[in-house]
Amino acid sequence: MAGIPLYFVDLQDDLDDFGFEDYGPDCESMRITAFLDIPGQDNLTPLGRLEKYAFSDNIFNRQIIARGLLDIFRDFNHNEEDFLTVMAIVVRLSEDTEPTVRTELMEQIPPIAIFLQESRPNFPAAFSEYLMPIVVRYLTDPNNQVRKASQDSLLILLDQHLIAQHDIENKVCPILLELSASDSDDEYKVEAVS
Repeated sequence: MAGIPLYFVDLQDDLDDFGFEDYGPDCESMRITAFLDIPGQDNLTPLGRLEKYAFSDNIFNRQIIARGLLDIFRDFNHNEEDFLTVMAIVVRLSEDTEPTVRTELMEQIPPIAIFLQESRPNFPAAFSEYLMPIVVRYLTDPNNQVRKASQDSLLILLDQHLIAQHDIENKVCPILLELSASDSDDEYKVEAVS
C-alpha cells in the first residue's frame, strides 16, 4: 500500500468492514461521500453519518471527514438546508480537541472557499459567518501546527481576494494587532509580523 495516503488506508479498512472490495491503486480517487452513503450500515442518512463520523471517538474518522470536506460540500451544496447543516458540522468540528483534526480542517478552508465562491450566490455572507471566524480563531491556537496552517490559509484567502474588506478590517487586523502588541508572546509577535 505504499504511495496510498494513510487516511485512505484507514478509510479502506472501514469500507472493508462493510463488505466493500479492495479498490487497489485507484483508491485515491474514491470520494468520502461514498463512505457516508453505504446502504444498510445503519438507519442514518448520509448527513447523519457525516455527523456520526465527524464527532466519533476515533481521531482518524474525524481526520478523514476534515480531509474530505470539499467533496462533502460538493455533494451537499444543492440543498440549502443540507448546506447549512454541513456548515454547522464544520463549525463544531473546528472545536475538536485534536490538533491534527484542526490542522486538516484549516488546510481545507481555501479550496472550500474557492468552491463556494464559484457555486454559492451568498458566498460572502456564508464565508464571513462560518469559515472566517475559524481562520481568525486558529491564528491564536495553542498548537503551532494549527497556527501555521491558519496563517498559510489566510495568505491564500487574501491572495485569492476571498476575504471581504470588512472582514479584513474588523476580524483579521484586530487579531494581528493584538498578536503583535508589545506584551504579546514573542513567538506570536514574529508570526503576526510575518
